[in-house]
Amino acid sequence: MTKRCGYIALAGRPNAGKSTFLNAVLGEKVSIVSDKPQTTRNRILGVYHGDDLQIGFFDLPGIHKPNHAMNRVMMRLVNQGVGDADLILHFIDVSVPLGSGDRFVHEMLGKLDIPIIVVANKMDLVNKSKVLPTLDTIHKEFQPKELIPISAKTGDNRDHLMSIIASYLPEGEFLFQDDMLTDQPIRFMAQELIREKILHYTREELPHAAAVAIESFQYDEARETYEIGAVIYIEKASQRRIVLGQQGSMISKIRRGAQRSLHELLKKPVELDLFVKVSENWRNNDRFLGEINLK
Repeated sequence: MTKRCGYIALAGRPNAGKSTFLNAVLGEKVSIVSDKPQTTRNRILGVYHGDDLQIGFFDLPGIHKPNHAMNRVMMRLVNQGVGDADLILHFIDVSVPLGSGDRFVHEMLGKLDIPIIVVANKMDLVNKSKVLPTLDTIHKEFQPKELIPISAKTGDNRDHLMSIIASYLPEGEFLFQDDMLTDQPIRFMAQELIREKILHYTREELPHAAAVAIESFQYDEARETYEIGAVIYIEKASQRRIVLGQQGSMISKIRRGAQRSLHELLKKPVELDLFVKVSENWRNNDRFLGEINLK
C-alpha cells in the first residue's frame, strides 16, 4: 500500500471556516471557533491519520492587512505556514459576496510555487438557486485549477475534498506518531478555550482587544481536579467593565462556559479562577505578545 504524507495550509480571509473544517476532519477540537474575525491568532498544527494517508494541517490566522504588532506577527505565521506546505487550501466564505479581501488573498497565494485548491465553504448558507452563479463568479474571478464547494459545518462534500487532497501529497513514510493530534501544549489549548468563551459572550468591540494568559495550571491528585488560574487582558477600563458585567454576571458566564470546555478537554473536573486586568495597547507590545504565546 502506497503511503502519502505531507503538509496542507488552510488559508483565507478571517472567518472563512478554516478552524471548523480542521476540527471536523480530525473529529477533535484543536482550534477554537467563533463568528468573530481573526479568532485564530497562531499557527496550529492538526494531524489527520488515515490508513495510507497522514496530513499535517496548518490552521492559520485569517489573511488581512496588519495594523498592530499582533497582526504583523499573525501574518508572519501565515507566511511561514503557506511556505512550509505541500498544498494550500484557499477557503472562501460564499455566504458573503466576493470582495477585495478575497482578491488580496488570491494575489498573495498566487505568488507561491505551491498548488492551490479553492474551497468554496459555507455552501449550506447559499440558496440553491444561487449555488451555480456563486461558483461561476469565483471561477471567473480566480480561474482556479480546482474549485471544491463544501460545508465544513454540515460535512457536505468534505469527503470528496479529502480524496482530492490525497493526490497532491508526496509519497513517503509517515512523519507523525500514530497518537499525535496537535503540536499545541495543554496550557495553550486551555488559554484558547477561555478566549473562545470571551469571543462567544461579549460584544463586538471587545474580541480583538482581549487576550488570555494562564497564570497557574495544577492537577490535584487527591481530588482528581485541575486547578487553573488565568488572567484576561484588555486594553481599556471600559472593556474591563464589559468583561466583568453587572455584578460580575459576564465573568461568571465566561468562567462557567470555559470550565465546561476545559472539562471536555482534560476529562477531569476543573476549578477555574479568572481575573481581568487592563494592559493598554498590548497589541503593540512585543514582550507581552511573547508572554501570551503569540510570537
